[in-house]
Amino acid sequence: MKKIKLFLGILLLLSLFLLASCDLENTDSGSVTPNISDNTGDTPQDNTTYYTVKFNTNSGSSISSQRVEDGKTASKPSNPTKTGYSFVGWYIDEAGNNEYDFNTNVTSNITIYAKWSIESYTISFELNGGNEIIEDQIIEYKGTISKPADPTKDGYIFGGWYTSTSYFFEFDFSSKITKSLTLYAKWNEIPKTVKYEVGEATIDIWTDSFGSKWMKIAVPVTNTGTADLYLDDISVDIESSTGSLLETKSMISGYPEYLKPGETGYYYTATSRSFSETNVKVVPHCNIKKATNDVIRYDISDVSITTDQIYGVKVIGRVENNTREKGSLVEVVVLLFDANGKLICNANTYLLNGLEVGEKVGFSVTPFAFRNFSANDVASYEVFAYPYQFNW
Repeated sequence: MKKIKLFLGILLLLSLFLLASCDLENTDSGSVTPNISDNTGDTPQDNTTYYTVKFNTNSGSSISSQRVEDGKTASKPSNPTKTGYSFVGWYIDEAGNNEYDFNTNVTSNITIYAKWSIESYTISFELNGGNEIIEDQIIEYKGTISKPADPTKDGYIFGGWYTSTSYFFEFDFSSKITKSLTLYAKWNEIPKTVKYEVGEATIDIWTDSFGSKWMKIAVPVTNTGTADLYLDDISVDIESSTGSLLETKSMISGYPEYLKPGETGYYYTATSRSFSETNVKVVPHCNIKKATNDVIRYDISDVSITTDQIYGVKVIGRVENNTREKGSLVEVVVLLFDANGKLICNANTYLLNGLEVGEKVGFSVTPFAFRNFSANDVASYEVFAYPYQFNW
């Protein structure tokens, strides 16, 4: 028991000694001045004053306060960060009008404020072949996009705006924008119909000065549907006035081979005949299919028709590749019509060297119509030029 009392007494004496030898005085400015007594009994004074520099980041990342000696300068900290904003600088007023100079001596407690500028993002619209042009939108952080008017595309129905070309996620125009975006138009193809009209087949019959018997057959076909058509080769039966079969001709080609909606082409052949009847009828057996290729038409210009002593007429002109791909083998088809709109004949030729993108090349073609005619007989014409394609 005596040992415990002795220990407590010693502990009390030590406590009193420490309280008497050390004291801290606080200044009115918030700075701290320590007073420490030495073992001589004198109390030397340290008059160094410190101030606190606080950094208000205005909702940005935290910056620690600095304890700065009176008359010294604060250290410029690393720039804070804030999502959706760019750091501008440190300012002495909360409104951000007066920028703080870190070379300024600190003589009081101060708070300096971070200034921010809101970030903006570019929103682009990819129309994927649409007819319109939609300008980019510049949207501030957490702003919303103004939904543009629905674009249009021939043969398609607009299916909405999507965030990628996989078209999994349709964009929500109430979404808050936090980055630049490209929005992609989705298109749903309108089902295309294969529909066409086969006009009345015509046949011209004559015998030349050598006694050879000839005929010229034309079968008009008009694409009345919404799908592109391919005129595959056909055969025709030639019947007498009583319906008896006189002759059959096969492997008759269409010109042009491919028809866009609204276009008219012709199955055409000029060939010899074996029958003598003149009052005959042509029965075509058409083989018309949906085109498996995109129908391409090159630009035609500078067309002129002159009389040719051997072939009746000569047609010249130019073809220009207005697409983004080279045409390896280009076919040019010319249809010549009389004043009644009846097909006189067709003529076709090939540009064997192809046609580079943007290239313009001349063509010359003379039809082999067997019958005498001249440029004066031609009242109108149509010219088609396109890359040779296979309708697999």
